[in-house]
Amino acid sequence: MRVCMLTTSFPRCPGDFAGVFVYNLALTLSERGVGVEVVAPHDGHAPRCETRGHVRIHRFVYAWPQRWQQLAYGEGIPNNLRHRPWAALQIPAFLAAFLMAARRICADCDVVHVHWAPLAWLGLALRRRYGIPVVISVHGTDVRSIPSFLIRPALARVDAVVASNLETEALLRQLGVTEYHAIPLPIDEAAFQPGMEAGPVAEELGLRPGDDVVTFVGRLNAFKDPLTLVRAAPLVLAERPQARFVIVGYGPLAGELRAAVRRWGIEQAVHLVGARGDTGRFLSLSELFVALSPVENAWSMTIVEAMHMRVPCIITRAGQTERLFTHRENAYLIPPEDERALAAAILRLLSHKEERDRLARGTQTLLQRHGRENERIAQRTLSLYRTVLDRRGADVR
Repeated sequence: MRVCMLTTSFPRCPGDFAGVFVYNLALTLSERGVGVEVVAPHDGHAPRCETRGHVRIHRFVYAWPQRWQQLAYGEGIPNNLRHRPWAALQIPAFLAAFLMAARRICADCDVVHVHWAPLAWLGLALRRRYGIPVVISVHGTDVRSIPSFLIRPALARVDAVVASNLETEALLRQLGVTEYHAIPLPIDEAAFQPGMEAGPVAEELGLRPGDDVVTFVGRLNAFKDPLTLVRAAPLVLAERPQARFVIVGYGPLAGELRAAVRRWGIEQAVHLVGARGDTGRFLSLSELFVALSPVENAWSMTIVEAMHMRVPCIITRAGQTERLFTHRENAYLIPPEDERALAAAILRLLSHKEERDRLARGTQTLLQRHGRENERIAQRTLSLYRTVLDRRGADVR
């Protein structure tokens, strides 16, 4: 079977966070014999074509000179348009180049798997030309930030809709989409191995024996709210000076975070390490992981990765969180945007190893109950592909 994936965001180099969940799905399927071709926008110095693992990646250029490409990546297309309205002028060229590249690649594929709701229209154009079924995965921000009249008709016409978490399921129901497939996204299990060696990272951070590491991983933006962790840090350090805070990621709040760290004089305890490709090593040396979104945490891929690494998680009660996680059973739940509650939770868990161990055991039960193993995710995705192919009377090559 050959699958063509269309996405507006895809890692441009090893360690890039952009669209990494799409890459993880492509890699997981390719490791099981599926031929996967990815079509994504070009950016910066990324190669136009490359093969990573068994995944073939094709990046299309939509503006010349190439440094003028301002629509994709960064903070994502919706936020890029808010900050740079003139980038909207690139949309026609973007869509034309995208469709042209996809038509060339999809000609020899069996299924088009589109990521992000607005691209469903491109998928439908390809189905009209080649007669191949279209599967669309929605990921939350696409449905949340784009007017429904632009995406509802396309979602009603594709062959299958996939929701990867509880939030996207709820958003789809609000749009009137009641027939969808709840299939989670895989993680890169090779990069997140429990007990993996973390010596180089510990040395880089200057950690000493006895230091307690609390880790945040994610976009440095209001949706993920890393500022609450920085506000909580002085409260924790006042009682537990050996605590260390690691913030992995990049985004628009990076400057504000650095300024806050300097203002409170906690540079030795708070490490902003930027976007990294070795997140698993940071999790390996962590006593706790925090997910602090005031909007939604279920299922955040960073939470899945931390739980896979058996790191106890402190998670804010936001969105669908409490439908998924149970307080003091598989996570420690706190109110959002409350640095005092966060500091209290950190201090409690750092002081009670038996409670951390209980949470770590609970995460494994939770992951198994919700089918978060890569093999199960791959088989469910392949089963969906076969179903849409059979429905359209297509032969699997």
